[in-house]
Amino acid sequence: MSRASTRMTSVAGWMARLGLLAFLAPVFVACNFAGDTDGLHWFMGMHDSHAVEAQEEDYTTLNDLKGDDWQYGMSSMPSFGGPGSGMRVPPEGSVPRGQEPYPYAAGEFDAAGRELQNPLPRTREILARGQDRFNIYCAVCHGYTGHGDGPVTPRFANVPSLMSAKIKNWRDGEIFHIITMGRGRMTPYAAQTSVNDRWSMIHYLRVLQQQEATD
Repeated sequence: MSRASTRMTSVAGWMARLGLLAFLAPVFVACNFAGDTDGLHWFMGMHDSHAVEAQEEDYTTLNDLKGDDWQYGMSSMPSFGGPGSGMRVPPEGSVPRGQEPYPYAAGEFDAAGRELQNPLPRTREILARGQDRFNIYCAVCHGYTGHGDGPVTPRFANVPSLMSAKIKNWRDGEIFHIITMGRGRMTPYAAQTSVNDRWSMIHYLRVLQQQEATD
């Protein structure tokens, strides 16, 4: 046999071996006798880690009940939403996307009034948005014209009129603070309204107050 023929036979043999290996590799790695789970695992790593879907029951956290880690409700667990819950508590100091922490406590009415300024221009679009939000969130108590005569007033007495001299003299920051943090029987509206919507409502309220002064 010539040297060239021997070389070709050797190359063909190696190619056959490589082809067989390429065929057998996925067979041994991806399959097993059961046919419903992974086959051979050479590097485990985090291959079999337990994945928890959003709002799914997570029974692994039930083990915390055996100790003293969960005595006072869900808030006592540092990272889980409670035994059996897949929800995770955000790390301390987390800020929702698109929002900023409000720097004033509920009682810091005067400080908010001094330091907060309405950043929005009083345009037609801003006023239209302010009227829309005002009619949804404010008018039910304060009325559509701000006189404290909203639909709930028969059962919710002494709703203040936003046309009073006292409230007209409030600074924009003071009104923003009350909408954000609430005051007295008025609950906070920070969860229902965005920062820009609150400033838009204040612009619209100022227009109502100006109309009241000219009537």
